[in-house]
Amino acid sequence: MKKIACLILTGIFTGIYASEAMPAGIGVGFTAEAADFTSKDVDALQYTYEIYPLLEPFNEYFYVKTENPHPESFRFSDKDSPYSETSVIYNDENVYADVKYENEEFRRVDGGYIFKSFTTNGGEVELQVHEEITEEEFNIEVYGTPDPEFSGYSPYHGMPVDSYKEYINENSYYLRGYYKWKDTGIKIELPELCDNCDFLIQNYSVGTDFFSDMEAIQKSFSSVCLYSGSFIRGEIYRSGDRGWRMAGAPYVDQIFYINSPYSRKDNKNLFSSAIYPYIYDSLGFPGMMKKVAMRLDESAVCEWSDSSHAYVNVTLNGETKIYGGQGNGEGQGITDDMISRRYIFGENNEATNLTDAKDILDEYSTLEINDDVPRDGELTWKKIYDTVGDGEWVDMGGKFTYLYQRDDKAEFTYDEFGVGHSIYWGGSLGFCADMWVDGRYINKFKRFVSGATLEEYPESAVLVREMTVPEIAEITREWNTETGKYTFTSAEINEKVQKNVVFRYDKDLQMWKADTHMWDDNYFSVYYELMNNGLLDEKYYDMITLTNEEYAALVNTDNTNDEPDSGVIFDGYAPHGTRFMKGDCNNDSELNIADAVTLQKWLLCDPDTADVNTRNTDICKDNQLDVFDLCLLKRMVIEAAAVPKNE
Repeated sequence: MKKIACLILTGIFTGIYASEAMPAGIGVGFTAEAADFTSKDVDALQYTYEIYPLLEPFNEYFYVKTENPHPESFRFSDKDSPYSETSVIYNDENVYADVKYENEEFRRVDGGYIFKSFTTNGGEVELQVHEEITEEEFNIEVYGTPDPEFSGYSPYHGMPVDSYKEYINENSYYLRGYYKWKDTGIKIELPELCDNCDFLIQNYSVGTDFFSDMEAIQKSFSSVCLYSGSFIRGEIYRSGDRGWRMAGAPYVDQIFYINSPYSRKDNKNLFSSAIYPYIYDSLGFPGMMKKVAMRLDESAVCEWSDSSHAYVNVTLNGETKIYGGQGNGEGQGITDDMISRRYIFGENNEATNLTDAKDILDEYSTLEINDDVPRDGELTWKKIYDTVGDGEWVDMGGKFTYLYQRDDKAEFTYDEFGVGHSIYWGGSLGFCADMWVDGRYINKFKRFVSGATLEEYPESAVLVREMTVPEIAEITREWNTETGKYTFTSAEINEKVQKNVVFRYDKDLQMWKADTHMWDDNYFSVYYELMNNGLLDEKYYDMITLTNEEYAALVNTDNTNDEPDSGVIFDGYAPHGTRFMKGDCNNDSELNIADAVTLQKWLLCDPDTADVNTRNTDICKDNQLDVFDLCLLKRMVIEAAAVPKNE
C-alpha cells in the first residue's frame, strides 16, 4: 500500500516514558498497566509520522508509523468531520492477542502504533501535541469559569485536557502536571473515509425511494453482519456459592435463561474482531437501521418495537415498516494456538478489506473447541420441564413465575445448546406473560407483580387450572372451490380434562377465547364455524369462551399482594426443583398440625427437634422465626383442615 502521508521533523529523544494521559471526551478509559513515566518527558515534534487506514474506506483503525516512543504524546485532529465537532485519531490502548508487539506495555508494534477514530472522514488532519497548563487553567477548561455567586464550577463541557500522572504502583499515582492539546499547524492528507453507517448507504442503497433503499440496505447489512466476534478465552472460574440457576430474560420477547455459575478471567481481545466493522447483536442491528433511516431522511420517525427488542418501526409520510434483526454467525472463545492471522505491521502495514476481514472471523467461528465448563450439577430445560409438570410457581431467587407443560400429549423438545448460558425461546415448556394465575398477575417479562389490580390489566389473559374443555375427536369436511376453504359436514366432540387452559381476550368478539390450538383441528375458528353451521352443541362453544363476568370471577385478585404459597425453586442455592410450601415446617410437602408442633418445639429449644425449614416458616417475612410465625402457622393449619380435598 502506498504511503498516505508523511511529515518529517528533526531531533533526538533521550527520555524514558509512559502515561495514561488520554484526552478527555473521547471515551477511552484508564488502564492500570501504565508505566511510571509520562508523556511530559516527550517532545512529540521531534519525530516522523505516517498514517495508514487499515480497512478503507472505514474510518475506524489506523497504523501510525513513527519512532515517537510515547503513543499518547500526540494525536491527529479532524476539524471539519461531519461525524463529530471534536474528531480525533488517537492511540488504541487495547492489547490484542493476535498482534505482535515490540513492547506490549506501551502498545508499540513494529514501526509504530495502532490508532483509532470512528469519527474522522479523512481528508486533512492536523498533528496535535501537549501544551502544559496550570491546575487552575485545567479546572476552568474542564468545569468552566467559577461563578462568584455560586460555589464550584459549571458542568463539564468536554474540553480536550488531561493530567500527567506518575505511577507509584498499579493502583496509585500522583499528578505531575496538566496539559491541553495544541495544534501544530502540521497537516496530513488522508483518503476520503466514512463510518460504517455511511458505507451501507453509499454501497447498498438502490437510489429509488426511501423504503426501497431501507430494504436493500437491510438485506445487504444482514449479509455482512456478524452477531459476535471471537476472542482468546481465559481461565474459567466459579465465584460465590450460587450454582446453575433459572433467570428471567431482559426483553419482552425473550422467555428465560439458564445462567451458569462460571465466568472467565483474562480473556484476550482479537484485532481480527476489533477491525471488522459489522458485529451487531439484536440491539445493535436495529440501532444501525435506525441510524440509516435518519441519515436517509431526517424527517423519518423511528420507534423501537414494543413486542420485540430486535426491531424498530420506521415511519415516513404516514407509511410504517419494520426493520432489524441481528448479525448472522456467532464467534466463540478460542485458544492462542488457533490464531491463523497475526498482525505484525512494520513494512507490512496490515491493510485489509471487508471480505478478508470477515473470512477470518468466519473461520474462527467454525473451529472445534472443547467444552471446559464443569457440568456437575448443571441445570437443564429438560430438568425444569420434568419438574413443573402440569404447572408450578417457580422461584428464581425472589422473582416468581409460573411454568407448565403445554400439552400432556407432548414430549419435551429443545436443543440443549451452548456453553454456560442458554436461553429458552418456547416449545414444550409453557409460560405466562401478561396473564393472571391464582389471582396473581404475571407481567410481560414473565414475572409476578405484587399488588396488581384488575383495573390496571382488564384485558390480560388468564390461566385456569383443572378445567374441562372439549376436544374434537373426529371431523369431516369438504373443500369448497367457490369460497376457497373447507366446509365442515360433521364433528364428534369429546370432553377431556385439560389441566391448564389459557383464555385470551378477543377485541372483535369482546370475549376471552380458550387457547386450544395445541391439538390438530382444535383451533377456536373451527369451533366457531361448527357452531354457526349447527354442527356443534352451543355448550361446547361456551366451554371455550368467557364472558366479562366469568373472567372477573376467575381472576379473583384476593392473592394479588401475596407471593405464591407453594412451588419449586431454581434459584441456584437450593437443590434444583426443591419444593417450597408456606407453612411446611418439617419438609414433608404437606401443611398440617405436625408443622405447628415442630415449630413450637423448635422455639422451645427442644433438643430432639430437627432443623426447621426457615424459608417456609417465616410467615411474617421478617427474616426471623418467633411466636408470631407460630400463631399464623396454627391459623393456616386450621384453615387448611377446613377445606375439603378434591376427590
